[in-house]
Amino acid sequence: MTGRGGRPLALVIEDDLRYVRQLRADLAVGDFAAVFAGTGGQGLHEAISVAPDVVLLDLGLPDIEALSVFAQLRASCDAPVIAMSAREDDDGIAGALEAGIDDYLAKPFDLDQLLARLRAVLWRAPGAEVGAPPPFESDGLSVDFAGAEVTVGGRPVALSAAEFRLLRFLARNRDRVFRPAQLVEEVWGPEYAGDRHLTRVYVGRVREKIERDPGAPRHLVTRPGVGYMLRKHE
Repeated sequence: MTGRGGRPLALVIEDDLRYVRQLRADLAVGDFAAVFAGTGGQGLHEAISVAPDVVLLDLGLPDIEALSVFAQLRASCDAPVIAMSAREDDDGIAGALEAGIDDYLAKPFDLDQLLARLRAVLWRAPGAEVGAPPPFESDGLSVDFAGAEVTVGGRPVALSAAEFRLLRFLARNRDRVFRPAQLVEEVWGPEYAGDRHLTRVYVGRVREKIERDPGAPRHLVTRPGVGYMLRKHE
């Protein structure tokens, strides 16, 4: 972590003063250092200046389209990005997830939701996860639980924190079918129950990265009318 005084550092790009006040208080409770920017341009400048551990990005910025800000953030830093948007903005949230944003908060949110999302995207497996099972190996796909590394045909695959959590859960429960609602609760938590986007978007993104042909997956397969599973090929 690069935060001040040993605390993780959050960059908040938000122009609504109501949420700025809430986030300032909530992040302090969660023992985060924080830097605030009221525009996309200022946020991009701060990202280079302070090297944040995580970015909270409002999808309704006054100067630059938020997904453009996200693309430029990705070019300048590797911090995970959480989008923030009104609950009724389904299209905006879906577009953000499909663009590669790590997670999202639906406004209004409370302290527990905020800290749960921050903990999730900041999660990094330690060098040796206590009690970690041996790597999942199947037809060229390897999921190393202890090192939080994924390879396909021996080549490393870059997954976001949320993508890895999904793949890790399915790999640990190989050959078991899970309904979309089950995956949301297990991977993202009960506060996201009923979400229409998470499973579809993230299954698609993981397939793009681990499958030779994402349109005809061999690993992360669909059981029509039931759900998804990670198949183990001997």
